[in-house]
Amino acid sequence: MRRFLPRRRPAPVVPEPASPMALLLGRDEVVLAGARGRRLVRGRRVLVTGACGTVGAALCRRIGRYDPAALCLVDVDGGGLERLCRDLPGLPDGTVTIARADVRDAGRVDRVVAMARPELLFHTAGRRELAAVERDPCGGVAENVLGTRHTVDSAVRHGVERLVLVSSELAADPTSVLGATLRLAELLPHAATGGPTCFAAVRVGSVLDAGPPLRRLARRISAGEAVTVPHPAAARNLMTVEEAAGLLLEAAALAEEAETFALDVGRPVPVVDLVHRYAEQLRLPEVTIRFSGLGPGEKLAEKAFADSERRIRTVHPKIWATRPAPPPAGLPALLDALEAAAGAGDARRVRGLLRRLLPEYRPSSAVRCP
Repeated sequence: MRRFLPRRRPAPVVPEPASPMALLLGRDEVVLAGARGRRLVRGRRVLVTGACGTVGAALCRRIGRYDPAALCLVDVDGGGLERLCRDLPGLPDGTVTIARADVRDAGRVDRVVAMARPELLFHTAGRRELAAVERDPCGGVAENVLGTRHTVDSAVRHGVERLVLVSSELAADPTSVLGATLRLAELLPHAATGGPTCFAAVRVGSVLDAGPPLRRLARRISAGEAVTVPHPAAARNLMTVEEAAGLLLEAAALAEEAETFALDVGRPVPVVDLVHRYAEQLRLPEVTIRFSGLGPGEKLAEKAFADSERRIRTVHPKIWATRPAPPPAGLPALLDALEAAAGAGDARRVRGLLRRLLPEYRPSSAVRCP
């Protein structure tokens, strides 16, 4: 007798749970710099400034997995360089070297670049704290503008094939000194085009890293302390540190004419929502939020490109680019004047020169919460 068995239905596909970081972002992480990044790095000599920073360290770890011929780590933090060197994946002996250097020191930067002979150079060094640079514009200019100038000049002098600069969304229609210094830094590679070195800049959003910042936030929430947020309507374009590192490698591969690249991360995430999402992950739904008001130069929300910049599609569906306007006339002389003012500690003249160099720079003052 023939037996008829019920047809077996395929097992339902159970979606994988979203990662904690994806829940914070409100979206899936963007996969960047796979085969393209590996082809770019494999067998080449690479140098990374600011290697001990959040983005710099993540970039170094990614590069270390892509079989570079040599990787030179540059930072002012000697102890941090040694720890990072130990943390890198197993590479042949002698592949990784470290160099303690301050990008404000033109001579030291030039000696390091001459010694390492990099084919790829990623410039992530700089000062990125908005409030600190607003208080000390001379220091911000020295690190972000002059440090970039020294690095670009050395790259050109020693025949670096590609240089990628880490910038920020603050550079789009800047309202802060930090944004102005980064916007000016973006102009420096454009002014140096025409030779063998190919340049690019990358505007990074607010970087989420499962490190000290989130741990400090966790401690505050767990202790029942109030979490300070600038404004009820404040929102930020969030990306993970891995996305930032991948974007740098993609930009290095895609660069042609000193473009500035940015990652499409969707709608800005309200900071209040971010705090509540993180509290829920900690299983502490009760959280007290205090609003401090926007500080000088701080925006309610950032944008990747200025209104005047034309967005250009790239081969990656999530990466957009723009080509900067020509640098202002007399840029070298104005940079020399800016360097002199910063060296003399003349904050008022530094601010004036930034406005002269960047007509789009419109400083904003503090804004109290309603």
